[in-house]
Order: sequence, then C-alpha cells, then structure tokens
Amino acid sequence: MADKQDDINKNYPLSVFRYTATIGGDDFFFSEISGLNIEYETTEYKEATTEGVKTYQLIGQKSAPVLTLKRGLFKDGLELYTWLNSTDTSDFEKKDLVISLLDNENNKIMTWTVANAFMTKYEGPSLDATSNDVAFQSIDVKGDYLTVS
Repeated sequence: MADKQDDINKNYPLSVFRYTATIGGDDFFFSEISGLNIEYETTEYKEATTEGVKTYQLIGQKSAPVLTLKRGLFKDGLELYTWLNSTDTSDFEKKDLVISLLDNENNKIMTWTVANAFMTKYEGPSLDATSNDVAFQSIDVKGDYLTVS
C-alpha cells in the first residue's frame, strides 16, 4: 500500500505558489507571474460555392508571448527599471526569461522559457496616503517565443 503522501504527490495537481524566475541568469522573486500563453494568429477564409458561402478557419503564425510579472518594491530595487532604461538605445539587451514550477521538495516540475525577452512596460506602485498596503511594481515582458519543458 502506498503512503498517503506518495498518493498526494502522484494524483493531486501542483500548487502555483512555489516557483522560480530567472532573467538573463539572475534570480528574481515575483509575487505573481501571468501570461504563460502560447497562441496562434488565425485567418478566416471565405469561399463562394454553389451551396453558398463556406468559411474556413486557418492557423497563422505563433504570437509573441507577453508576460506580466509583479513584485514588491524594495529599497535599492532598481534593477528592473535599469533594464527598461536600456531599451532607449538601439542595441538594447534581450534576455532569456526562465520560470520553473517547483514541487514540495523544490524540484523543477515544469519550465517555461521566453527566448530573447525584453521589457515593454514598467508600472510603479499606486500611492495612497490612507493605505498601508505593500508597494508593488510590475513589468511587461515580450519575447520571441515560449517553450514548455
């Protein structure tokens, strides 16, 4: 008979709260990551036939992935802003973004890699004098393609 924990590890879905994010070889900690999507553009083709108009859906090229990453704002935490500022030049730096989902023993279970990613948006925190919430910053990152392993 299998141990209950073994049954849970095999038969239960993974939790989403344990993951790592690496940008260009540097580890970053984000509270939320969204946009791990692979999408294809589609084209509609219409053809006139003797039975009427027939419509066909055709698949096109893969869309470039766009991810949103959110994290708390820390003192001396300007590395993301510095990366965004580097896009002002014609030779801005693209970096691979690697996100790995971990199990309870911190083993990588699934990895998403965005190749040649660059930052397209930086959003600072919403400031409110009546709140004591954590100050969050978020970035949007776009890449050439997304692979899953």
